[in-house]
Amino acid sequence: RVYGELGTLYARCGGVFGVACFVDRCMDKWMGCPVLNANVRVTTWHQKAQRCGFKFLVVQIVCNLTGGPQSYTGRDMAHAHKHLNISESEWDKFMELFNEVCYEFGLPDDDIGDLNALLISMMDDCVVGPGERAPVDPGPLPPRGHSVYAQLGGVYPIALFADRLVDAMLADTREEVALPVDGQKRNEASLKYLFTELICNKSGGPEVITASDAFDETKLLLPASGWPVFLATAAHAADHFTNAMARNRLLQQVLPQLKSCIVDPSAAAPSPGALADARAAQVKDLASAAAGRMVSAAVIAARHAAPGAMVAARKRV
Repeated sequence: RVYGELGTLYARCGGVFGVACFVDRCMDKWMGCPVLNANVRVTTWHQKAQRCGFKFLVVQIVCNLTGGPQSYTGRDMAHAHKHLNISESEWDKFMELFNEVCYEFGLPDDDIGDLNALLISMMDDCVVGPGERAPVDPGPLPPRGHSVYAQLGGVYPIALFADRLVDAMLADTREEVALPVDGQKRNEASLKYLFTELICNKSGGPEVITASDAFDETKLLLPASGWPVFLATAAHAADHFTNAMARNRLLQQVLPQLKSCIVDPSAAAPSPGALADARAAQVKDLASAAAGRMVSAAVIAARHAAPGAMVAARKRV
């Protein structure tokens, strides 16, 4: 499930690790592009702290369409995009940036062709063609029911929570709370996707978990001594949830139940008083979390140089 069936495009792209990293780069380029942001409807949508949820759903649908086990849980393409009034020229720029990322990642021509075919198949559902009028913005679609997932607002605010929490833990310099990353399989994009998926599923959402509890590589692998810091940081990262009761259930029930999926199972239990500094890690504010960021080609080259994430992710080691 993590790496996919051999021969599928999902597997050739490195499974969930490779797809998450690839989509993360595409999203940063798309959301930082002046041409695409000249569309007022697109820019307004970006400014509503939707970036993290959008990234999650794009990873989810790309994994699904390339042969992965993930189930896409978002709206259909037309319902999600037609109201943005995307023109054919904007779509061309979108595809141009997409192919730039394909070449930055050094994907084989056959894989680039297959990925292009997937996106092109969605064009008519996303673009407003000549003589066509963009529909009214359908607005948010609140999840139904009384689950923690529904009360928190669904995947978009949960993805924002995961983004802020994981970023805070990764940025913290204390050895006792360090999350292991390798810039290849275990990169910030894949960890955020997998953690968001986990929170959504365990709080009652429709998202399917990619990996079993026994697959440690997909866990955050937080040192056991860092658990108090993690919980304290989570409280700050959850400050955008408007339903206080649901927020408390997330922090006091859902996260503690997921401790075995978050903490490194190989880490020794900390001795009493082992963590001298249990302060929460610094969490970025909502404006910073909502903003896209551009990563330079040089940084991408450093992150994904051979063997690179897309290749390393294929290795079942």
